Amino acid sequence: MTKLTRARQFLNDRFGYTDFRPRQAHVIEATLADRDVLAVLPTGYGKSVCFQIPAALRDGTTLVVSPLVSLIEDQVKGARRRGLTAFGWTQGASKPEVDRALRAAARGELDLLYVSPERLGQGSARARLRETRVSGIAVDEAHCVSQWGHEFRPSYLEVGGARRALGMPPVLALTATATAQTRREIERLLEIRSPVRVLAPADRPNLFWRVEGASRLEEAYVRIKDELLGRAGAAVVYAPTRELSARLAIALSRRGFSAAAYHAGLPLARRSKTQAAFLSGKLRVVCATTAFGMGIDHPSVRLVAHLGVPPSMEAYVQEAGRAGRDGAAATCLLVSVAGRRGRRLPDTTLRARARRAAMLGYVDTRECRRAAIAAYFDEPPPRCAGCDNCD
Repeated sequence: MTKLTRARQFLNDRFGYTDFRPRQAHVIEATLADRDVLAVLPTGYGKSVCFQIPAALRDGTTLVVSPLVSLIEDQVKGARRRGLTAFGWTQGASKPEVDRALRAAARGELDLLYVSPERLGQGSARARLRETRVSGIAVDEAHCVSQWGHEFRPSYLEVGGARRALGMPPVLALTATATAQTRREIERLLEIRSPVRVLAPADRPNLFWRVEGASRLEEAYVRIKDELLGRAGAAVVYAPTRELSARLAIALSRRGFSAAAYHAGLPLARRSKTQAAFLSGKLRVVCATTAFGMGIDHPSVRLVAHLGVPPSMEAYVQEAGRAGRDGAAATCLLVSVAGRRGRRLPDTTLRARARRAAMLGYVDTRECRRAAIAAYFDEPPPRCAGCDNCD
């Protein structure tokens, strides 16, 4: 039985699917062959499957570098439900729990060990990891290596050094969006060698893209409320600040929607409760900052709205792409509020300024929005399946 046949059998037995989604098999086959892999697969392609199944089938432990505690907790729970042994080395883990997990990893009895880049950057953590059997490294949301590493999470720039310290195990870098420049930076910073590149188009035909303007915040709230009234299903509304996410949640709750705020300033227990309520269907709308959404497996999100203009096309397409994971029709709405198109950035952040300019170009364009997204990610223009400028 070939490795890929075993992987397909595992998929059927543990995940309940008869075959892989497009491009999943290519990623898994290369990973099981211990190749370095860069995979750019839009939301809904099942990127976690691409490292969870190889982790279960090969000897040793797969080290998963993940950006958010909520994402780690969610993926650990999901992996355990499917019979994999998994542990999240987060701040919430006690020393006895960490010790037990690392001893299991040293014996080759732990499939998945999740860490943040900050944890991986600690010398003491690296020393303990060298005592385990790390068979591979999966860098989830790998665009963070390029984007966040340069801007506000420098620990991402040290992941390549941590890989060297662990003896250069094969690496799988996964993300939903990446320009050619971002892909080159990911490969350079992670020290990826002769990679297998699996690149899927950013365009998702089931999503409808629309931009609306508002002269003030109250008008923007009304536009989002009207969009919610016009459709069923769950919704995520992104706001640029914690204050605005809270204000929006209050405004929508007063209009009769089950809505709650989610941002990094809230206690972890409250964030976990909000996320659980959203995933279970008890909460319809989450009003969030960028702290919410990565890896959230909610298939029936029918609307992702943005209050204000995101800082980059990468951030926008990542967040908006959390709509319609089930393949059914969904809407991506951006409400541009007058006077809130973003603060001026100092000359030292030329990278951020260029990304901001591209995002504003998307907002202002009168041409096909799908074509604008494709052009940004260096892809040929798709036939428009739905945007406000073409419809």
